[in-house]
Parts: sequence; C-alpha cells; structure tokens
Amino acid sequence: IAACPASLTSIGGRLTAVEGCPGPAAPALPPRPLAAVYAGPQYGFSGPSGIAAGPARLWVSNVLGNSVTQLRSATGKWAATLQASRYGFQGPEALAVGAGELWVANVQANSVIEINTSTGNLVRTMSGSAYGFDDPCALALAGHYLWVADARAASVTEIDTASGAPLRVLSGARYGFDDPYALAGSGDRVWVASAGDHSVTELGATTGRLIRVISGRRYGLDDPGALAASGGRVWIADQTGDSITEISARTGALIAILPGGSTGFADPSAILAAGNLLWVASEAGQSVTEIDVSTGAARTLSGPRYDFGSPAALAASGQDVWVANLGADSVTELLPR
Repeated sequence: IAACPASLTSIGGRLTAVEGCPGPAAPALPPRPLAAVYAGPQYGFSGPSGIAAGPARLWVSNVLGNSVTQLRSATGKWAATLQASRYGFQGPEALAVGAGELWVANVQANSVIEINTSTGNLVRTMSGSAYGFDDPCALALAGHYLWVADARAASVTEIDTASGAPLRVLSGARYGFDDPYALAGSGDRVWVASAGDHSVTELGATTGRLIRVISGRRYGLDDPGALAASGGRVWIADQTGDSITEISARTGALIAILPGGSTGFADPSAILAAGNLLWVASEAGQSVTEIDVSTGAARTLSGPRYDFGSPAALAASGQDVWVANLGADSVTELLPR
C-alpha cells in the first residue's frame, strides 16, 4: 500500500481526501456560542427526529410521541403541541415548511399531512395508491412542488403544493433509486440520495426530468444518507465513508471530498447549508461540526452543555442553528459567532 502523500492536491481550491489517507487537519473556526437547550415535559419531545423553521416558528416532529411540537424561534418557548388525535400522526419524521404550510411525513401511516401554519388547521392528508407511498421518509420543497422520497417503494413522488394532487411517481432502474432516503431542492432542481445504489440522482423540479445519476468511487459515495443544496453547490453526507462530498449543482462535477476524521465529524446523520457555512450533525460523535466551505476552517461542538444525543436533524432560523436530538429528547439552539 502506497504511503499517504505529505501534501494533498486540492479540488476547487480546497484540500480534499485521498483514499486510505486521513486528510489534512482543518483550521479552527472561532466558537459558536450556545443559546440554550430546550427539554422537559412542557415541550413534549419524544424521539425528535425532524425539524423545520418558518419565519417566526419552529416545528419538531416526535417520532415516538406521534406529535409535532411548535416553538417560538425568537425565544425558544413552547407554542403548541400538535397531537395525533387531531392530525392522525403515526411515526412523523420528515418535515418541510413554506408558503404558510407545514408538511409532515408519516412513515407508519404511509401518508403526508399538510397543516396551515397560521391557523393550525389540518389542510389535507395525502395517501393512497396515486401517491405511491410505502415508507415516506424525506421531504423537499422546490418552487411550487413538494417532493417525497419513499425508501421501501424505491420511488419519488412529486406533488402540486397548491392542490395536493400527485403529479408523478418516479421509479425504475433508469433513476437509480434504491432505498432513496434523502432529498434536497434548490431552484429548478431536486437531488435524491439512494443509499442502496450508492448514488445521487438529479431531477428537474418542475417536470421530473432525469438529468443525471452521480455514482462511482471518485465521488466517495458508499452510504449517502443526507443532502443539502445552496449557492450552486450540493453536499452529500456519506455515513459509512464518514465524509461529505461537494458537487456542482449545475454540472454535477466533483468539487471536493471533506474527510470526517480531520474535519471533526463521524457518521454524519444530517447536514445544513447556508451561504458559505455547512453544519454536519454526527450521530457517532454526538457532535455538530461547523465548516466554512470557502476556507475549510472547522469547529466541532460537543460535550454535556450541548446535549447532542444522537443529533438527527438541523434547521436554520435567521442566523441561529437548531439541532433536534433524537436520543436526548431535546432541541439545542446555537447563536451566530
């Protein structure tokens, strides 16, 4: 086996990993202050597995409690708990919010529920053969369309957000869907991560047109389980490879592979992109790593004060970052530096 090189070649101006080598240590960012950890019976957190931020509210899905908790994002105070008795939640996990509506994926009920964020009224429950749901595990908004990834059915469904009508259900070998477990939407594109096929599929957000399937060793995709898209770039978290792959949203070209060992994360379970900052939740490391993608500078937050117990989801509200801690039944808020 060849020895690791003393210095590594960069892709897109940043240092990247070489297979079998740990990669260079990332320079450190200044600390990001902790705002608060929210927990306790008043919040009703029970297996918080999804989180979504609106203009003034934050929603947290409780997969074990069959409920969704609403917080005031300015203060972190409890605002409401949406219960299964009214909304029909059964294993609520993924969330998406936009244009005054909240969508909740019910894994156990094979449905997606739409709720008006202003009134709290149930708008509709989407289920049945026309939607093709068998394990709806991820949601993403792109324009006027809601996209739903279904891991068990190996399919992706596009829904008109205005009417709730299913527009198309995409499946088949040409798409490369095999255990599609994550989605990201940006502009007129949608990306689908398939853990079973070790690939990411790019689609047209309006028409569902297949643009490309990205796979192969050069992309470092072994178990892609989370996606984020922002500013013309897409990031793919690979849990088995302990790495983040960055590609061009326009061409699909590889930009960089960020190695977890030297960057500070392991078993990345969720990622969030905003501008030049990327946050990586690490289930194995019980931590959250913040990365400046323009410089590679990084900072890993961990320890009892953050209460990162199996961090499962991330959301941004203004400059604050929120973390849903599945194993700790809590939500952590991080302030800007």
